[in-house]
This record gives sequence, C-alpha cells and structure tokens, in this order.
Amino acid sequence: MKQFIRDYLTFNKRERNGIVILLLIITLLLIYLNISDKFAKPEQVDFSKFEKEIAAFNADQQESDSVAIENSFTGNNNDSTINSFSLKAEYFTFNPNGLAPDDWKRLGLNDKQIHTIKNYEAKGGQFRTKEDVKKMYCIPAEQYSQLEPYIQVPSGEVHNVKKFPDNNLRTPNSGLRTLIELNSADSAYLTTIKGIGGFYAKAIIKYRQELGGFVSIEQLMEVWKFDKEKFDAIKNYLIVDETEIRKININTCTAAQLKHPYISWNMANAIVNYRNKHGKYKNLEEIKKTDLVDDETFRKLVYYLVLE
Repeated sequence: MKQFIRDYLTFNKRERNGIVILLLIITLLLIYLNISDKFAKPEQVDFSKFEKEIAAFNADQQESDSVAIENSFTGNNNDSTINSFSLKAEYFTFNPNGLAPDDWKRLGLNDKQIHTIKNYEAKGGQFRTKEDVKKMYCIPAEQYSQLEPYIQVPSGEVHNVKKFPDNNLRTPNSGLRTLIELNSADSAYLTTIKGIGGFYAKAIIKYRQELGGFVSIEQLMEVWKFDKEKFDAIKNYLIVDETEIRKININTCTAAQLKHPYISWNMANAIVNYRNKHGKYKNLEEIKKTDLVDDETFRKLVYYLVLE
C-alpha cells in the first residue's frame, strides 16, 4: 500500500518545479484579467449621425402618411393607380349601393377610393342614379366613363338605412330593399335576412360586442362558422356606421381594459408597459415599437384605439 501511494502521489523535483510554474502562470492570468479593464480605454461610438438619420426618416414617413390621409378626404389623389385603372379593371354589371369593397377593387378602384365611398354610405349616402356615382369626387371623369355602362340602379329601388332601436320595423317588402346598419341592429331584425337564423344573429352580436363594433361588413367572416358563401348571400343587405365604434384610450387603459379579439394578453401588457416606461403615446403607430404589434395587426386595431 505504501509503495502504491508513493508511486502515484509523490513527485520528483522536476515535476514539482513544473507545478509551481503552472500555478504561477494561472495566478498572473487571474490578476491580469481582474485589472486589465481598469487600464483599457473604452471605445466611444458616436451614434448622433445615425440618430439624426432615423429622425429624418421618421419625419418623412409621418409627412407622407399625413399627405395620404389628407388626399383621401380631399380628393387630391395623384396615385398613379387611378391613372392606370383600366389596365387592372374587371368590368361587370353592378349596383353601387352596398357593393362590397372586394367588388369595387375588381372594378379598378384603389383602397382610398373605396374608403371614401364606404364613408359616404356609412353616413346615410345612397346612389339613386348613375349620376350619383359620377358626383363622387374620388372617381375621376375618365374612370367614371369606363364604369358608367355597367352601373345598374334598379328603378324605384329605395335604400333606407335602419338604425335601432326602432319600434316600427317591418320585414322589407319586395321592391323595397332596406340596408341594415350592422352596429345597431338587434338579433330579431338580423333574422329577417334570409340565411341568418337565431344562431348566427346571436353570434354576430356577441362578436360585435367583443370588437366594440364592426368597421366593415367583411369582419362577419371572423364570426365563428360564418363562411364566405353565407357572407356573399347577405353582404348587399348590410352597412356599417363607423361612428358606432367603441374605442379604447391607450394612454389611460390598463392591460385588462385592452381586452379585444385582435389583442393577446402579452400584447396588452407590452403596450401598457411601453407607455409606463416611455410616457404617453403621441401617435397610434408608436404601439408598433413594442415589437408584438405587426403591420397587419395594427391595420385592424387602429379603428379601435384612440389617444386622449
């Protein structure tokens, strides 16, 4: 046993010297690593130029957005897509009253033009003749001349927008088509539309309450089990009034108050935490800085948010 210990646990003079040198090297390395940071000068990186470029880009972007919004309401639309509408238009006979946005797009209109028309309808506007379409400032004369042969407004057809509650509502007669305002209709009147029974009427109202109101009739396809076939069958009998939308103030709300079909719990927390850290939001697009709100989500959410 002693011989075994002596063979494996004892070192000769040369080995001992090697161990001492190794320990000395390790000690010097540890000392160097601990004190080197105190003598090294940190490299200073100048971000000022980069920050100026970002600020300039953001300013240009905001200016472009402002011009686009202004043009959509004033009709000063220089978008080249209008000038080339005939290249992408798919013409078909249509009734402009309650025409779905996708169908307007097939006819060659762009998103800004469609938004203007839908705003006109939401405020009670209606097309009684072809000339009423011509009066829309968002449709240039050249474009109207291409659309005019395909416009059909049935003679004697009267378009009424029904707001609720209304104690004198009746099922629409043949020859009289009533456009139902989706944000104020109750389940009893929704069921007067062919294809909408009690189940779907309740589902529509439930989802409307969760959303805070519909901003487009296309959102009906987000209702559980509501497919495109059913939507196509009823879309010409519906209209939405965007003034009925219930909006959330993102500068005062809590995460719990941000409950919405388009907002996850993590997203709500991120929006509120960003506000708590950086102060109140100055514009709605700032919520995209949370990294959880992408462009598509923001496009759907923007109608339901407000700054106060």
